[in-house]
Amino acid sequence: MENVQVTIDGIILYCDESIQGLQLGNGYSIKKVYLKDISFKNKITDGNGKININYMGSSLSDDNEIYFMCIHKEESYQIQLPQTRHGIRITGKDLMWENQLDSYKDKEIEYLNRQISLLHLFEKGNIGYKEIFFEHHFTVMGFINNTQKQTSNSVTKNIVDNTFFSLASEKLNACNQFLQNNNGREFDLLKNCIDEFTWGLEQVDIPTGFEQYTTTLEMILLNTNQKGKKEVLSKRVAVLLEDDSVSILKLYEKMKNFYRYRSESLHEGDGRNITNSELKDMEGIVRRVLLEYLDLCKSAIQNNVSSTWNEVKNAKITDLMNAVGIANL
Repeated sequence: MENVQVTIDGIILYCDESIQGLQLGNGYSIKKVYLKDISFKNKITDGNGKININYMGSSLSDDNEIYFMCIHKEESYQIQLPQTRHGIRITGKDLMWENQLDSYKDKEIEYLNRQISLLHLFEKGNIGYKEIFFEHHFTVMGFINNTQKQTSNSVTKNIVDNTFFSLASEKLNACNQFLQNNNGREFDLLKNCIDEFTWGLEQVDIPTGFEQYTTTLEMILLNTNQKGKKEVLSKRVAVLLEDDSVSILKLYEKMKNFYRYRSESLHEGDGRNITNSELKDMEGIVRRVLLEYLDLCKSAIQNNVSSTWNEVKNAKITDLMNAVGIANL
């Protein structure tokens, strides 16, 4: 086995200094770094030193100096030495350990994506990353020094939504607790639905994002081949999120309109009713639903560690059907 020293760096998009106290875990730190001090400055600027389009909207400044909020990690991990056998020559590719370095990178990106998804559930804002830069240093056979650089590029990242992720001071501890408490199997059970929601967040086209949010609700609240989707979905969202009859009826009517907007956009190509205001409103509704179900998944696992998503979903659908009846919708 050979030790590899790795550094991981990147800019966190569309956030402010309030995230400095976030505890992402897994060895990651968050720091305010001035542009002139960023080790990968050449990767985010052009030949004239101008910030490229991926990062322009996320730049911050004080005293006329530009800075970004960045993640950083340093650690050591091990890779397997090549097996030397008589008559088989070790190639240059063997010495680069590409598969093992890729495996390490993929594992780290998966972890970061999960943390970003949780942040999206906790608070609104276009937080995330466009590129994460890896630099691996290791020595082979005691004398061959290797430096391997990798870049993970989030090609679908929405870089134009300027909604900043910001945490009030009283929310910081709650956010850290949220990250810690929801990073296990409860997340795994709900992952497909969370991924659909975050895919909606990545959309630059407003109607397309709205459609993804609606699909997220369908995945959570409807059975396969559900009849009367608009009515059923609207009623279940209303009784899930509201308590009093006036608020339930108001949300029910809103969701019926939203579902009609989605149908017009998806089936007729007419997204005129979906403005940015409707998009953000729908985003907030889906976020609330996902948070409710994250708690449901956690409770289910506490009662039965082998609980499945279908069991959680079906049990809650039964509850919601009863609640709809009580609400006389």
